[in-house]
Amino acid sequence: MAAGKAQGLYFGLPTMATANAMFERMANTWLALYLPDSRPSLILAHSARRLMDRFNQSIWSVTLSGTEEPDEAQPDSQGCAAWFADSNKKALLAEVGVGTLDQAMMAVMPFKHNNLRLLGLSNKILLADEIHACDAWMSRILEGLIERQASNGNATILLSATLSQQQRDKLVAAFSRGVRRSVQAPLLGHDDYPWLTQVTQTELISQRVDTRKEVERSVDIGWLHSEEACLERIGEAVEKGNCIAWIRNSVDDAIRIYRQLQLSKVVATENLLLFHSRFAFHDRQRIESQTLNLFGKQSGAQRAGKVIIATQVIEQSLDIDCDEMISDLAPVDLLIQRAGRLQRHIRDRNGLVKKSGQDERETPVLRILAPEWDDAPRENWLSSAMRNSAYVYPDHGRMWLTQRILREQGTIRMPQSARLLIESVYGEDVNMPVGFAKTEQLQKGKFYCDRAFARQMLLNFAPGYCAEISDSLPEKMSTRLAEESVTLWLAKIVDGVVTPYASGEHAWEMSVLRVRQSWWDKHKGEFERLDGEPLRKWCAQQHQDKDFATVIVVTDFAVCGYSANEGLIGMMGE
Repeated sequence: MAAGKAQGLYFGLPTMATANAMFERMANTWLALYLPDSRPSLILAHSARRLMDRFNQSIWSVTLSGTEEPDEAQPDSQGCAAWFADSNKKALLAEVGVGTLDQAMMAVMPFKHNNLRLLGLSNKILLADEIHACDAWMSRILEGLIERQASNGNATILLSATLSQQQRDKLVAAFSRGVRRSVQAPLLGHDDYPWLTQVTQTELISQRVDTRKEVERSVDIGWLHSEEACLERIGEAVEKGNCIAWIRNSVDDAIRIYRQLQLSKVVATENLLLFHSRFAFHDRQRIESQTLNLFGKQSGAQRAGKVIIATQVIEQSLDIDCDEMISDLAPVDLLIQRAGRLQRHIRDRNGLVKKSGQDERETPVLRILAPEWDDAPRENWLSSAMRNSAYVYPDHGRMWLTQRILREQGTIRMPQSARLLIESVYGEDVNMPVGFAKTEQLQKGKFYCDRAFARQMLLNFAPGYCAEISDSLPEKMSTRLAEESVTLWLAKIVDGVVTPYASGEHAWEMSVLRVRQSWWDKHKGEFERLDGEPLRKWCAQQHQDKDFATVIVVTDFAVCGYSANEGLIGMMGE
């Protein structure tokens, strides 16, 4: 940008939560990228941005003359013109954008107005963070986006702490195609981390990057093989006055353990928190604020003896700092992410933040709930011990490889051991046990199938705008290949009137939650739903399709299956 080769940038993040967090940070610094007398726009680009107060306050007000100007008396108003904010397809036209990576990926797929998104990305730096979170489908779409950026002469910056060499090579190849070069990145050794790979029109630079001493950290690994042992560990932590998190792989497992802890009286109810994805936005925001208050960087005496049972929702977006942590076995890159929430900031022995010096707490230990170790595992090695985890992470061979390398190393040392850990699980030359032969074949088949299908969804720009630009135009397109989800609205009946579960501004939007289609098909009979004429009237008022809208009536928890503390469960609680 300083050299005049780009006029703006777009930050693409994996989730709306991470995008919101980045927007908060950029809102304090983005003007430093431009001259003092300029007036660039900063936009938040994702489907739920209207629920973020900081963004709403940043939209420029409309003057009596019809022009849009920042309100100089309101610091938060230094954001963007309302014209940018009224549609996601126009959002990328703002000079600086922060949002989900999906908003940029739609530019190279046959979505309506994709050319407007391409225009928004022109003369911009695309900065994509946490790209290891992309699955086979998203990775292939991302490669198409990178190729298009390169062919248009735009720069792309990709960031990841846990990217495998195989993934890096595909991304390098994509950018190389865009600049019409044939480039092959060099092989990396286990000590080659952190590493910078730079591809230009004339050269490839591949070199080590120095890291700051203060970001180096070491976390020991401990193993637990039963939920009872995990509960005992939580009790010991609470008794010592430590705060502890248990990250579970499934919502159902998290809810079940939360209830067990309530019944056991090991933890006082006011010291116990549950956080997962099946909460309405209203409750999710409240719980997120509670989590940051109790476990965040600035937390102090209030953190003592607190327990949070959570799912993957705290892996990336929340800056939390736990004294102790338990995690269900997960792929190694996710465990590294989770370990980053363990003793994240320097504190004294009482849990108070220190500006400098050594952390005075006990040595950090990530305790992992996993099956008993087996050198020659059978196909049901994971499913027999952790059924829900086996469903959430179906590549059981990678789970076994994760347990093997962590048992061998005994410690996660960052950044020294990052390359070794990642390549020992995701490397092309890893040896998979015979017991996982069938699973491995299925996973490989799905990997290549997803990539091939994603390739069909990419626009072919070579012939220009014509019928041949896309192989197919499916009725449903998505930047993510995931199980179908269902949108649910929570409502209350007050004096015969249907009202939103949440209160305040954007009440209906804050009363929404989404669940997997398969979960809803199994549990929908357990909920009281709006039907008949009340549903028809509600759909007319909210501009929803009656054939697809689902409104759950919230009354007593035992009847309706939803509570502010446990989320959406169903009467069976399964």
